[in-house]
Amino acid sequence: MVFNLISLALSVLALGASAWGVYRQVGRARAASDLAMTTDLLMTHIRDEDFQRDQLWVLSELSGEHGPENGIEGLPYPANYRAWNVAFVYESVSIMLRYDIVNPVILISLAQHRLIKTWETLEPYIAAERRRRGRVVFPFFEDAYVLAKEIDPNVFYEDVGLRCADGSPRTAGSPGGRRRGRFTRRWRTTESGRRRALQHVRARSRMP
Repeated sequence: MVFNLISLALSVLALGASAWGVYRQVGRARAASDLAMTTDLLMTHIRDEDFQRDQLWVLSELSGEHGPENGIEGLPYPANYRAWNVAFVYESVSIMLRYDIVNPVILISLAQHRLIKTWETLEPYIAAERRRRGRVVFPFFEDAYVLAKEIDPNVFYEDVGLRCADGSPRTAGSPGGRRRGRFTRRWRTTESGRRRALQHVRARSRMP
């Protein structure tokens, strides 16, 4: 009887260890996949010379040269091509962000400011395009804009544990004590953990 109980206990331990090993392997595979997808996205699209040139033109010259009343499709060439190129790249990034395909910590770190500015520049043209087509276009881009606006960059920088030039921890000045590094650790785990991390940073960003 005792021997059977010991055998059962050892079997349960072995099964638990095996399950834990599989869990760790899946986590490492997911992390590697996130890194590969994010790197490919950044190298192939975000750093693309044509995209960078078109994005700069959209941010600095589009509104001064063309009004938004005819939407994006109604812009003359090459203005319409440039606007479509920029908007489609951000829509693609936003789809991948929404479905947790790429690492959101990296994307928010690199693209928060440009994502906000680009949406706000293109929003009148996108709104006119929606009216012209009678349907929603670039809904994921809009959703990512809302997310980017909800996150206070100072809270984000504190949570990922960045430091100032003098070596001191970068703080957001919000009440409630320091929570350094919790955001990144949560986002390295599961999809539900990443959602909780988003809620955590959003809540801290809304603190007075």
